Amino acid sequence: MNDQSKEGRNPSPSPLEKYFQHYNEKNLLPLHMPGHQRKAEMGTALPYAYDYTEVEDLDNLHTPEGILQEAMNRTAAYYGCSYCFYLVNGSSSGLQAGIFTLLEEGDEVVVARNCHRSVFYALSLRKAKIHFLLPEFWEDFSCFGSISPKEVERLLGEFPKSKALIFTSPSYEGVVSDVEGIARLCHENGLSLLVDEAHGAHFSPKKGASFPESAIALGADLVVQSPHKTLCSLTQSAWILGNGQRYSREKLSFYLSVFQTTSPSYPLMLSLEKATTLLEREGEALFSHWKEVMRGFREKTRTLSYFTFLWEKEEACFAMDFTKIFLRARGIPKLRLGKDLAKLLREDYGIESEMHSGENLLLMTGPFISEEELDRLFIALKDIERRFGEEKGKPLRSKLLSSALYQISIADNTLQISEGLKEGEELNLRDGEGRICLEYLSLYPPGIPLLFPGEKLTAEKIQGIEALEKEGIELQYSRHRQGERGKLIFQKDKGNM
Repeated sequence: MNDQSKEGRNPSPSPLEKYFQHYNEKNLLPLHMPGHQRKAEMGTALPYAYDYTEVEDLDNLHTPEGILQEAMNRTAAYYGCSYCFYLVNGSSSGLQAGIFTLLEEGDEVVVARNCHRSVFYALSLRKAKIHFLLPEFWEDFSCFGSISPKEVERLLGEFPKSKALIFTSPSYEGVVSDVEGIARLCHENGLSLLVDEAHGAHFSPKKGASFPESAIALGADLVVQSPHKTLCSLTQSAWILGNGQRYSREKLSFYLSVFQTTSPSYPLMLSLEKATTLLEREGEALFSHWKEVMRGFREKTRTLSYFTFLWEKEEACFAMDFTKIFLRARGIPKLRLGKDLAKLLREDYGIESEMHSGENLLLMTGPFISEEELDRLFIALKDIERRFGEEKGKPLRSKLLSSALYQISIADNTLQISEGLKEGEELNLRDGEGRICLEYLSLYPPGIPLLFPGEKLTAEKIQGIEALEKEGIELQYSRHRQGERGKLIFQKDKGNM
């Protein structure tokens, strides 16, 4: 496949795009929403020409029977699953609808500790009893590794009343778990499996492809993907893929309507259909090129002395997504934190990163990435070594993100998050030691909670949170209070009530 990223691409219109073009050629007078009525007065910077409402011939996302249903059927056919629903409220809405579909109020559920906060928000609304599944934590990179099927098996034996299992694969950093093995264990024990595959829309429906197999091809019952993250749809667009007979498709459709806007964006839906068209037309050929570009970059990074990359731990996990570049500087005191490296790359080299967390930095690539673009990154890293490198392999002074931050202080590994909106009292962190917290505290990105409502605040966690705030690491409080840091809402002391 030729590298077209430098000279630009000019793909032919997708089927849905052709339909919309034909619709616009009818020159109908749009006496309906939206208010801009697709007129030229607003300019061309935004896709006004394709911004419709649910009029005749344009289908309805909440009761699809025409062009939108046809588009979603094509997406399902590509992934080899029973059906697909387009999402215009992001993967979060798909995860929330999936949780309400698989669980009844008060049900028990096994959930990976590194799930996105939207999962826990939905579980709190469902009043579910959560049993935490702890993936291995890699202290040398301050991130989670793969989920062990053996640990899944142990938890299913310990909590036999669980109705479903929820986990993330691949992780934000690109770590993949054994979905097939875990799906088999779930189904043998009567559980449904929901996989947050938001970062894996480029994963393959078949074995032996450039990238790992998608969870939907490996036995998961519901899989949520964000093609805007790793493919080419617009931000906020996503889809949910479904298989099997363990739940009602109609129930899922209902909850998707509950958690999504009643005014779905046609530009978002068109972008999802165009992502599907890209998969149909170029799919594996495009991904093979992407894989080769990344392979070349990985080889070049072996010559770097002051940067270490997560893919060096490939043997320690089930599989890895090599389209992610997760790295940290070593032996460069000026770049001890990921935010310092991100600032340097942006200001001195014109390179914007995806996320920094603690000592780490994440950069993401896409299917149209070119060798020249990654050469630009490599040259920047080499120049940083020249400018700031000190003694090779000098250890970091501290690790901001350790496994202690993710330990959960609850009884019997069971948490029912029903405290999140209860009235409490605001205290400084130090004054809250030993008290029950009533809010989420999340490291964002990636959006994984460090602290849950209903969890007891420990001295170890206080120390870790204070260290993060001292370094200026962004933390998000679920009960946002403008300008305040270092305070949380706690359950009122019964002695003072």
